[in-house]
Amino acid sequence: MLSDLILALPVAVLVGVAPGYFWARCLSPNTGSAERFAWSAALSLSLVPVAAFLLARLLGGGVTLPIAVAAPLIVLGLGAAASARFGPSKGGDEPLLAPLRGMPVPALAPVVVAFALVAASVLLDPRGFWLAGACEGWPTGTCRAAGEAQRFVLPVALLLVGAGAAHLVFSRRNHRESGEAGDPETAGLSGDFSGARFLLPAVLLLALARGYVGPVLHDWPFVRGLDHYSHAVMTDMMLARGDTGSYLVYPPGFHVFTACVSRLTGLEPLEIFPVLGPALMVLPALALYALGAGLWGRIYGVAATFFSVLAGGTYYFFNDAMYPNQVASQFLMVLAVVALVRIYAAPTARDGLLLAVVGSAVVFYHQVSGLYLALLLAVVGVLFVPYLLLGRHRRTGLVLLASLALTALLSVAYAWDTYDLGGEILGLLGDSDAEGATAEIGTVFGSQPAYDLGTLIGAILSQPVAWLGLLGAVLLLADRARIPGVPEILVRATLLAWALVLFAGSRTPLSGFPQRFGRDLAVPLSLLAALAFVVLLATLLKGRGSGLGVFAGSLAVILAVSLVGLRGAQSFDQAASESPHLLMSPGIAEAGAWLAGHNGGGNVMVSPQENQVPSRMMLAMGHYDALQSYPESGIRDPRHMPPSGPEPLLDTLWVMYHPAGEKTQVLLQKHDVRYVVLYKKMPDRPVTPFWRIFKPRPDLYENVFENEAVLIVAPRPA
Repeated sequence: MLSDLILALPVAVLVGVAPGYFWARCLSPNTGSAERFAWSAALSLSLVPVAAFLLARLLGGGVTLPIAVAAPLIVLGLGAAASARFGPSKGGDEPLLAPLRGMPVPALAPVVVAFALVAASVLLDPRGFWLAGACEGWPTGTCRAAGEAQRFVLPVALLLVGAGAAHLVFSRRNHRESGEAGDPETAGLSGDFSGARFLLPAVLLLALARGYVGPVLHDWPFVRGLDHYSHAVMTDMMLARGDTGSYLVYPPGFHVFTACVSRLTGLEPLEIFPVLGPALMVLPALALYALGAGLWGRIYGVAATFFSVLAGGTYYFFNDAMYPNQVASQFLMVLAVVALVRIYAAPTARDGLLLAVVGSAVVFYHQVSGLYLALLLAVVGVLFVPYLLLGRHRRTGLVLLASLALTALLSVAYAWDTYDLGGEILGLLGDSDAEGATAEIGTVFGSQPAYDLGTLIGAILSQPVAWLGLLGAVLLLADRARIPGVPEILVRATLLAWALVLFAGSRTPLSGFPQRFGRDLAVPLSLLAALAFVVLLATLLKGRGSGLGVFAGSLAVILAVSLVGLRGAQSFDQAASESPHLLMSPGIAEAGAWLAGHNGGGNVMVSPQENQVPSRMMLAMGHYDALQSYPESGIRDPRHMPPSGPEPLLDTLWVMYHPAGEKTQVLLQKHDVRYVVLYKKMPDRPVTPFWRIFKPRPDLYENVFENEAVLIVAPRPA
């Protein structure tokens, strides 16, 4: 595994970071090395897969080695030419927002009481608190039990909102009495804190450690998670023929990127994910650093990075191997928000182009993340653009409008093939034979329950991220010690709208994906939690003039640090434990290797087990992409239905229950089935023993492979 890591990591950097360097230099503001690295990665991940995908389409095949070499070089060369022609971005490094003022004592009192109630809930039910570390990220019994430990949700929320109200009232009063724009005793902590440059590498190492510790201790040569088997199948399809539409309705961005890495390293996708999957944990941390540093200063960026490490939602995407979702919603979209808020402050064509390129790439990577972006940009387009165009900020409005239009145009172009938008448009115009993929996607809305509020706070977001994030939100809304200008108002409104869109989506099944909304809510809340935490530190450090202020500030900081420390211990205990999302075993891997070595074409049927993942696991290892198998309950669930529809699933189910008979022979020939793969034992679930009814039929099936975990039989010619 170390040799795979040593091989894959540099190639991933060459494909996913280096090609965007000159584009980052030309388009993004002149900031520090961490921000430049983040922008280089974002622009590489936005442009290289598009270039490789277009080359594959033009040449009429999959992602070949020449394409994997050419795509990064084309992006790098065009970026170098653009940088030479237009020069580096002239944007300044000044934060967009002034650091918030420290909190007055009357506002600290409800914060202390609120955090004391949160600490009391931990003391009253310590087992429930620690159960969050064993939560799988879905509303299972363990996660709900962790949620039940949140006993004071409503009082804590009301107290924190009350703290914001008190902050607004008393800050205004103090401001009027002092008659000054700022009070040195209560001013915000400087964003240019010199220690930030040393703290950031340490926090990024924590993010990498949380990703790698579990695989290194327990998983390798495999990796925890379920969805990477689907991503492996789609990467294989992208390598072979440049299209994944027959397997799942999924944008191609991540799979094109993985295909390029696979071609350049010679590693198969299932060999890449164990070594590169954990490294993706650093991307949300880098993006939040860039956003926090751009808004208030570097110390706020470091704090946001730290809270992203504690966020349950970020870890659960890795733990479930939902890599495209993590890259799109927790990295690319965050940097798209950075570009968006920069337009408010200093509208330039470069910022507008940056938003369009990175924002549209979200759609190229993941459908749910594209939904988030569409909702946020709809709010911006409907509420902000008309105000800017009709007021004294027409230039800002025009740049923003042009950027949103270009973002929409590129997004439609990226989505056209994935969702068959042409067929959908014809269907809307009355062509009954035309039906786009969006009709199938529409069936998921209303089909998934939302997390209950306690589970969302205690197990998914984590307590310090949730409660400090709420405090940060009310402080952002309430801090009116000085009158903000229009750009600052729009920046604040955008951040709050981002959090509110995700929170609203997490509370209703009508969003279609409330549990994904809940996980991704951790991102804006991590940023707002960083704001609140630094404001509390500033209140303590600069409250020297008041003994009561020092006492209240100390209590607030001590309680906050205690909650953060408990969550940190819980997080790394969770990461260092064995994962419940590890289906693979040596016996299953041996069967998969045999299947890959004997893949002479045709298809395989895999015995259906609980959910669709076991069949996808065998397809991924054997390099097949057809004939998924679901249990009967799964066939009735529209959320996971492949584009082929239920008929192939029902055919497989018939064969499993009826290994003999004329209809079975017809189905085996119809689907060109070369092998039937039958699970005997799985590490995480009981097995439906279909193998028992196939093994005693040597007249119909030849036993070609068997170990303690899997039986593989080959149908004999009729």
